[in-house]
Amino acid sequence: MKQTKFLAFLLFAGMTLVACEDDDEYEFVQPVDNTQTVTFEENSWNALIDNPQYYGPLLYGDNAASYAWTDNATQLHGGMSNTWGGYYGYSEGGIAISNYIDGNYNTERSFDIQLAVPSSNGSRNFAVVYCEADLTFADGVARVVKSMDLIGTTYALSICKNGNAYARALNAPDDYLILAVTAYNGSAELGTTRICLAKKGFLLDKWYSHSFNRFGKVTRLHFSMEGSDESYGYLNTPAYVAIDNVVVEK
Repeated sequence: MKQTKFLAFLLFAGMTLVACEDDDEYEFVQPVDNTQTVTFEENSWNALIDNPQYYGPLLYGDNAASYAWTDNATQLHGGMSNTWGGYYGYSEGGIAISNYIDGNYNTERSFDIQLAVPSSNGSRNFAVVYCEADLTFADGVARVVKSMDLIGTTYALSICKNGNAYARALNAPDDYLILAVTAYNGSAELGTTRICLAKKGFLLDKWYSHSFNRFGKVTRLHFSMEGSDESYGYLNTPAYVAIDNVVVEK
């Protein structure tokens, strides 16, 4: 009796195995890429690049307070901060589109090249964040910002390295310049990530990809700068950083 049951079990198992081997209807689920990368590359972005870099008509002209941009695919939005009402344009902070490359940060440079970065990451355009500014979504819908590329600007890095009449070189062991990015979903603060742009012996002079995935869905990313060279609570070091390839979940 036991032997009969054992043989029956083997027969059942064998039939099951044969059935599986004959079944070629497998479906392998491929991962779905539900992200869109904002590269600032389409021709429509070129019209947002000011000339000259400092005191140009787009960022400092009569209509500078309304300078803004929105990526159609992701609704990612940026523009002027208008901290003091917009009278001083980009000097009040904001996020401007640029394509300027200038690799010379080994000597003291001026704000005339405020929109330049030291190297290309293979793309033509990028965005330059000055002082305090926000990335938002124009439709108000919260989305995950998975990552973005960052680099210090040529002007800011040159002052970090050499100093000028307003800011000292960041050569002391405890000197630093840090980009702080604070995430929000509505009025709820989700946390802050800090990215070192400069410290003794280090400058962020190459494009670097940073993940913001840990924040989950956000409605706003707020950019601000922290540094060791301050006077009366204000940062002396030029507060610029460039961003590119912002990866957003659809």
